[in-house]
Amino acid sequence: MATKGNSMSERITRWDTLVTNLKAGISDLPHLADDLKGLGDLLTQARALESQQEDLRSQARKASATLRDLGKQGDTVRARLGANLRGKFGFTDETLIKFGFKPRPIVRRKSKKGTTPPPETPATPATSAPAVAKGAATPEPQA
Repeated sequence: MATKGNSMSERITRWDTLVTNLKAGISDLPHLADDLKGLGDLLTQARALESQQEDLRSQARKASATLRDLGKQGDTVRARLGANLRGKFGFTDETLIKFGFKPRPIVRRKSKKGTTPPPETPATPATSAPAVAKGAATPEPQA
């Protein structure tokens, strides 16, 4: 028996114990009859409310399960509609936003290092070939 707890269920159990045991000996203590009847009425109301509370908990569990199932079905249908819209408009079309879907981003790939040649600078005569004086003989290319 719960003699210490303060939860409603433990308190109701204590009330029930008192009412049940005191009914048998009420003839010895007639001055407690009114209070005993009052506690008995409170006990009946509390038990009815506990029963109603359990019934509501059961209904809430059932409603939650039904809501979860509806959520799964709704997500499936939404995904199917999204696939059809992506098929019609394309994966990257901004029109998808209007229907609540995120378009796939367009990926711009960078060129790899070394694949693009560095920009060519025009060669100047002073830097590309040794200076030759006027009238000096130029060496003939050897064959």
